[in-house]
Amino acid sequence: MKILHTADLHLGKKLNKAMRLDEQCAVIKELGEIADAEDIDVIIIAGDIFDASVPPAEAERVFYRSILTLAEHGRAVVALAGNHDDEKRMCAAKPLADLQGIVLAGEMDYSALGAETLSDPTPPPSLYALADAADYLQKQRIKITGRYGGITVTKGEEKTNIALVPYPSEGRLSRWFEQDYKIAYDERVKLAIDKACEFFDDNYNILCTHLFLTKNENSDALGGLVALPVTVLPEKADYVALGHVHKHLRISKSPLAEYSGSPLQYAYDEGRNKSVNIIDTAKRTVTQTVLRSGKKLTETEADNFEECMARLDFFKTDYVRLLYSGEPLTKTETAQIRAHEAFNDLAVTATIRNDKSIERRAHLSDEEIFELYYKAHNKDVSPSAELKAAFVELMEEIKNETR
Repeated sequence: MKILHTADLHLGKKLNKAMRLDEQCAVIKELGEIADAEDIDVIIIAGDIFDASVPPAEAERVFYRSILTLAEHGRAVVALAGNHDDEKRMCAAKPLADLQGIVLAGEMDYSALGAETLSDPTPPPSLYALADAADYLQKQRIKITGRYGGITVTKGEEKTNIALVPYPSEGRLSRWFEQDYKIAYDERVKLAIDKACEFFDDNYNILCTHLFLTKNENSDALGGLVALPVTVLPEKADYVALGHVHKHLRISKSPLAEYSGSPLQYAYDEGRNKSVNIIDTAKRTVTQTVLRSGKKLTETEADNFEECMARLDFFKTDYVRLLYSGEPLTKTETAQIRAHEAFNDLAVTATIRNDKSIERRAHLSDEEIFELYYKAHNKDVSPSAELKAAFVELMEEIKNETR
């Protein structure tokens, strides 16, 4: 069996004012082409399907059309809820998705999966329905059986178990089972993962989850998620399909755990090369396939108007963020820069005013601004990772409410 692992689609995400749905459609089309070329049986999307808990209607339309396309030729598709996703909203179409071999994973119990299908489906009854026969036979190629903790995918005599653990926020954990809050958060997450993986057996076993894992005990939060140790992962998993980190990263060798990375570059400090993971359960190999779709994000420095225009011309096929450190630009110059097809952002890194260098903070993230504020009011002491994560989560909620 061959499985494609990707994550972090972030449908509906903007880069400043640039809407990227066209690029997202293109990269999803490319995923389908890769799935056809590689004869993929299962596609796993490991969380952050959307960029916001209440995504734009157009982003939802893209999602539903996309997963139907990815599920063609009898493939199974698994879409897991990440920290950006509202699991109830994402799974609203679950009864229809089940009929198409699409698993919308927002909770822990999948035992009702397939309840809307006939127990013994019959082939088309007449030649009039011959056009549907091929599709019928394709859809019988892969069988999905739901249970608590995940699904078992069967192809012929081969089986693959896939445990599905959406991003384990405190709210979700409390719905999954009664919490003992005397136990640390990372231990409760490990308990949830262990419960999900109880059905693992001698077949190929995959855990799909959305976490920020680290080998460094002192790591800060990332994107609102507290860093968790790799020890939360189950030893009996053959492969762990992770989402949240936007670059390809092997975080553990035993069990083998990898972030596929996002299929598009969403931040200027991300790597420019994107890929997906291909798991071959028979050969027990994991390889990367490079993606071609999407614009690159380029951050470049300039200290005068002419250099700004030259840099924009040089990177004219990219989204460009200019780090400007020269004399103040005129309104006409600023307008010309902003009108360039490659322009996306202008960050004034410093300017001269009364012989004092003034740092501009427009290019900083919410987390970075909060840390600067906290240190300025607490004798240069940095806030804890938990406090920064809570602040980022609060800011995300405020932004979602105002959209």
